[in-house]
Amino acid sequence: MIARLARIIAPVLFVGTLAACSQADPPEPKKAEDFAVVLAVAPQSDGELGSVSLPAAAVAELKRPDLGDVRIYDAKGRTLSIALGFDKTGQSSSLKSTDLPAIPIDQAGGKAPVPVAIAVKAGQTDVEVTTTDAAAAIDPEASVLIDTREVVLPVAGIELDATVPRGVPVTFSLAWSEDLKTWTPITDKVLLRPGNDPDLLGQPRIALPAVSLRNRYVRVSWAAGPEIAVKGATVFEAVERQPGRVDIDTQGATLSNPHEMRFAPQIVAPISAFKLEMTGPDGIVPIELYGRNSTAEPWGLLARATLKQGEGPVTLELSGATLAEYRIVADRRSAGLSQVPKVTIAVEPVTLLAAFNDQGPFNLAVGHRDAKPAYFSPADLGKPSDLLRAWRRPAEVQTAGDAPVIQLAPAAPEPAFDPRKWALWAVLLLGTAILAFAAFKLLKGTAGQDAQDSNDTGAQSDAD
Repeated sequence: MIARLARIIAPVLFVGTLAACSQADPPEPKKAEDFAVVLAVAPQSDGELGSVSLPAAAVAELKRPDLGDVRIYDAKGRTLSIALGFDKTGQSSSLKSTDLPAIPIDQAGGKAPVPVAIAVKAGQTDVEVTTTDAAAAIDPEASVLIDTREVVLPVAGIELDATVPRGVPVTFSLAWSEDLKTWTPITDKVLLRPGNDPDLLGQPRIALPAVSLRNRYVRVSWAAGPEIAVKGATVFEAVERQPGRVDIDTQGATLSNPHEMRFAPQIVAPISAFKLEMTGPDGIVPIELYGRNSTAEPWGLLARATLKQGEGPVTLELSGATLAEYRIVADRRSAGLSQVPKVTIAVEPVTLLAAFNDQGPFNLAVGHRDAKPAYFSPADLGKPSDLLRAWRRPAEVQTAGDAPVIQLAPAAPEPAFDPRKWALWAVLLLGTAILAFAAFKLLKGTAGQDAQDSNDTGAQSDAD
């Protein structure tokens, strides 16, 4: 019996062992030549901690969303100890964050209709009529004030502690003022909560180009509505000058129709913004940018802008909302777009802190799906003072050849068969069938009871 059982189990174990072997992790790359691109790196001084910012040629070749396929090799083929100076959302280790509360302010003043008195003389009688200037009435607006007067360093970003209703895109407008009377616009940001949880689509952080807010106030405004509130903001100050975004050209986008364009960028690096420039004689066309990760998700509004003929590109900020597919929709009141606009991808800088030894020359290797992350924490490479000195020693990365171009593949078509809709219809039909069956049984039981009562009544009459 035991021998028979062993003969049965042995093949199963053998097949399981083969399957486990076939599912083993593929080997990691060992040499710089195993990666998609290799670029020479020249530090300011050997044997010290320095910083390395990936150029566009390297960013375009990243294969892993976790940015793990980056290495720096010395002359002997050994890897250097490196740390990410920026994480995937663009958060820098050289940024100082400060939480500031929101101060509610009343925006009603000047927004309400203005009373207008009109005196009418009819014969010997004076009649005074008071009305309102309807043109002065506009939609209500809510605002809060962020006191940033003590923020000394240039501000690289602001993250709102905002609450928004589910499925409703809310546009927050930022402006600054020194006297609370005259306001200068800073930027706009659309926030969307797609699900029931409080998580927002993308990051609530708003990237700023190192703007100075010292001795200034920041006003955050939005269209007043239920369930919308801003409790405060986190201000990110740049301790050191931050590397600029990396702009990469694209190709392959097509118009679905004059009012719509869908595309899937073939890039894994975090996208911070799209830059769109009108290429046809289309005048003025307001557009909206939507995004999603799969056809099972609804399109979520990310940003709004207006394309104008003859003017430069407009920037559609994502602030960390890197998704699989995007959709640009032109305002239906316009004629739309006659030609595909020029699309440029702005990527958050990927900056490394590297412990250079004295075994140069050094090579930066990027692009391999099987290369697992090998980053240290910045604190493992040195004290805060050492890290700040490393930021001030940027290495030079040599690039050659043509500038990289990112392919914009067509987005996935809408499925003709939606399992969710069919499941909903099946549940509705099943519920209807159950109700119909219950009604039929009730009617049949009532009819049978009436017949029985009629028969009993007839029998009683015959007996009498």
